[in-house]
Amino acid sequence: MIKAGSFFRKTVVAQLEKALLKSDSIFVIGYSGLTSIQMTNLRTSLKQNQSRILVTKNSLMHKALKDSNVDGLDGLISGPTALVFSQQDIATIAKTLIQFAKAHQSLVLKGALSNQQIFDNKAIEALSRLPSKETLRAQVVMALKSPLAGLVFTLKGNLNKLVLVLNQIKDKKK
Repeated sequence: MIKAGSFFRKTVVAQLEKALLKSDSIFVIGYSGLTSIQMTNLRTSLKQNQSRILVTKNSLMHKALKDSNVDGLDGLISGPTALVFSQQDIATIAKTLIQFAKAHQSLVLKGALSNQQIFDNKAIEALSRLPSKETLRAQVVMALKSPLAGLVFTLKGNLNKLVLVLNQIKDKKK
């Protein structure tokens, strides 16, 4: 018969492993000094960006990281630590966490993992200054569209001039 504590730990580790494998980006944050209301506010703001925060014992985090073959985050897990899991654009979540950290000095961004790449605190701050994927896509489309639009207007202007000249010649012959 399995003891309740052992069953609980296995369940938490399985949940962590599932979240680790399912997430596009994982943030490691220190939350020492945050009140429960502030944590609830953080959870709410992350939930609006389709992300979630998970707080559990560090030993269970280490075990889940080891079992799911996620490297690089072990050294960041010490003290009161939480993991933020996201399937969204890393820049969007970085903005949310940086804004919250500026408002609440107790929140510490320890690092992040996205696409097998580790980001430190400074890199996360740099990511938070980037525009979202949608904005970047719109900028690329506009950059591609603008020369084409200029060409269309130039050709249209030349055609308009040709039509005007032909109309003037027609009027002179009448």
